[in-house]
Amino acid sequence: MFLRAITLVFGPVLLIAGCYFMTVGRGQFSAQAATSDGGLLQQRDFDVDALEKGAEHGLAPREGQSAALVKSQLNVACDERARQLREHLTSSDRIIVRPPFVLAGNVSESELDRQYRETILPTTRALSLAFFDQAPDEPITLLLFSSDEAYRNASWHLDRRNTVNYYGYYIRPDRRIVLNLATGDGTLAHELTHALAHFDFPQMPEWFDEGLASVFEEADFSPDGLQLVGVSNWRLNHLLHAMQQRRLKTLESLITARKVDSDHQEVEYAQARYFCLYLQDRGLLPFFYRKFRRQHLSDPSGARTLCSVLGTEDFDSIDRDFRRWVIGLYEQLKSSATQTELKASR
Repeated sequence: MFLRAITLVFGPVLLIAGCYFMTVGRGQFSAQAATSDGGLLQQRDFDVDALEKGAEHGLAPREGQSAALVKSQLNVACDERARQLREHLTSSDRIIVRPPFVLAGNVSESELDRQYRETILPTTRALSLAFFDQAPDEPITLLLFSSDEAYRNASWHLDRRNTVNYYGYYIRPDRRIVLNLATGDGTLAHELTHALAHFDFPQMPEWFDEGLASVFEEADFSPDGLQLVGVSNWRLNHLLHAMQQRRLKTLESLITARKVDSDHQEVEYAQARYFCLYLQDRGLLPFFYRKFRRQHLSDPSGARTLCSVLGTEDFDSIDRDFRRWVIGLYEQLKSSATQTELKASR
């Protein structure tokens, strides 16, 4: 009876104390583990809340993951990427961390930060609002070089690439962009679109991947800075020349091909870009992107989704209308240029 009385009196107290100890103890351990990387997380300059929160960009963590967990893991991964990167750069190169981005190059930290604030951040915001729902959960590395010589040297040293004919590239497995800043911001927006799209729609076929990215290599922001609108650029010359020479493949052939033809890459990139601009001009580009992403398993090329969005099953009529639109765009640009020349001569 005496033992039973002791058990009834003190048992519940011991049980409650044990539960409290287990709960508090585990919470303290988790908090310590989250900051056990030597203090780098506390020292980082988290000066922009928008990318961290994600929601302001229309981005969301992957299903089943909390935003706090994804953020913590991404911060650690970005720090680690920066440490690894230091081993492959020169002592004069600078590195800054702005999750999910790690920026480096032969420019000052203030210049890297300016590129982040004035190009990378607003471009990411606009693209995410229009297209991308999935937030990056791995670091995206951007190597930015101030001259053609520095860019070429770094490209050869890092990737054994000869970059004579292009101003930047994206290594998809490494999620790494390498750029020549001397050529302007267009290439940065192009390659950044690739990097962000591959988190959101990794199964995107090459024609649309290149078409969408090239739209934003020449684009203007809306007055509120929330939209990025592609405008005409030098690729129109390749497209018009191929049309004039009757060498332009049909849209159906471009879209249903497994890959872009490397022997006619310039023309096919131009065709893909201007077809995306054609969709943008009709207010359909974001709608097509999202619908295609939902239906990619049953429509890997996007051909059926495209017909559905445009309200026709006749690809020939789509192709004819697209070509008329291209010629109309050219005439419009030529007329605008003539008017500008006339005004300048007065």
